[in-house]
This record gives sequence, structure tokens and C-alpha cells, in this order.
Amino acid sequence: MALSLVAAARSHTGPRPDNQDSGLAAPALIAVADGVGGNVGGAVASSLIVSWLAPLGRVLLPDEVDGGLARVVSAANERIRTAVGHRPRLEGMATTMSAIGVVGDRAVLAHIGDSRAYRWRSPELVQLTRDHTLVQALIDAGSITPAEALVHPQRSAVYAALHGGTDDVDGLEVSFVDVLPGDRLLVCSDGLSGALPPEAIAEHLALAENPDQAAATLLGAALAAPASDNVTVVVADVQETEGAVVGRHRTVGAAANSRDETVEVLEALWPGPSTGAFTPVAAVEEQPAG
Repeated sequence: MALSLVAAARSHTGPRPDNQDSGLAAPALIAVADGVGGNVGGAVASSLIVSWLAPLGRVLLPDEVDGGLARVVSAANERIRTAVGHRPRLEGMATTMSAIGVVGDRAVLAHIGDSRAYRWRSPELVQLTRDHTLVQALIDAGSITPAEALVHPQRSAVYAALHGGTDDVDGLEVSFVDVLPGDRLLVCSDGLSGALPPEAIAEHLALAENPDQAAATLLGAALAAPASDNVTVVVADVQETEGAVVGRHRTVGAAANSRDETVEVLEALWPGPSTGAFTPVAAVEEQPAG
């Protein structure tokens, strides 16, 4: 049995003037990156990671246990460091990332920061990631409750992110996750998970007829909550497939609506990873809820 993904993505600035989130929806990989470090820096960092992952979207590498995901993320992290050399004012930029890819009959998860990954398998929603945040560490230590974490003044502080600071990606977690045909997967920025409780996320995933409808209704619910940050949602249905995986790569958010400076930095860092020379993926315009 081989697995593939039917995926859809939506992104919105929310109350912010700029979108620092980027998302990728593809037949073999879904990903979300939430940039930090200022309007331009955050957008560049998240765009760089998603653009670097995009060539894996059609097929992960079957000769590597994790499909090449960890290696490509490490290469992208190195490009963040290189980007700062091209644009010193980007110093301090970083990004979170949550990505789920399928290779053969298995699914691999790569995660760092406070973006999240979920699996909906009726009747249960399971959070596949653990936030790399100060408040989560305090919860784990028993110092605060989950309810107190929601209003903690440092609830947005992450202690692990892709920032290009070292050759190794400190804090990156790569693992295999249990998925079956019929499962519905979600990766999202904290603009969604911070606005909607798990019960609401589960309800929208369960009721939607397809991934596009699920992404649209989740985005709309988060904006109505209201969201306090950019919101990016990528939803995918797992299916069994035979033969070559077909479908388009799609990006949303900063990766699809890059500023001139972001484009210049990305162009300066081409060609892409060893999966082949990087070429821009097909972009999807940022869409409002509906």
C-alpha cells in the first residue's frame, strides 16, 4: 500500500498588517511555517522554508528512511543563515515549522516551534506535536494549568525554531506517525490553535466534505473568534494510491505573496536542494474566509 494526500490550504493576515505565515499543500507533503523576527524577516524565513520543502511535495525520497525531510529542513535552515549574509537587516529572523509527508505506506512528521499538527480519525482528534514554548514547559512542570497558559504574558515565546544559527537544527523533532487511508490531517499556525479550542477544530474537520471546505471553515471560525495573529491552515485527506502521485504544489501566505525583498533573497539562494534545481511552485492567492 502506498499513501498520498489530497490537500488544500488557506491563509489570512488576521488582524496583522502583514502575513508572516507560509503554507504548502501537495500530494506527498503538507507544511506550515510561522515566521518571527519582524515583518520582512518573518516572511522571508517562512517563505524560504516552504519554498525549500516544495520540491518534495510531489514525492518524498524513497531511498531515505524519512523521505529526505530532515535533510532538506537542515539545508533550508542553513539557507536562513546565508540569507542574513545577503541582507544583514534580517538578522534575528526565524520560523516555526510543522510538516507531514508520506513515503510509501508511512507518514513522517517534522516539527519545531509552536505550529501544530493534528490527526482526525473518527471519533477522535489527536494532537501529533508538542509545542516548543515556555508555557508548555511550565505546564509539563506542573507550574501552570492549560487554562492559565492561554492568558500567560509569555504564551507566544518559543524556545526552538529554525533560525540558521548552527549547522545542526537544535530542537527539530522527526518521527513516524500512525496514519491510515481515510484519516484527515491538519497542520496550522498558532493563529488557528490559539483562536479555536480542540473541540471546535475537531468539529470542523469532521463535518467538512473535503479538505478545501475544512480549510475554509476553520479559517472562517478562527477569524470570527477573533484570531489575534496570522492564520494558516493546511488540511489533507490520506488516501491509498497506485503508481505515480499526481497533483499540483500550492503555496499560501507569505510564500505565495512574497515581497520584492523576499523574492530577491530566495533567488540569491537558488538552486534548490539535491532533489533538483528549485523552481517556483504554483501559488494560490490568499483568500478570505468563506
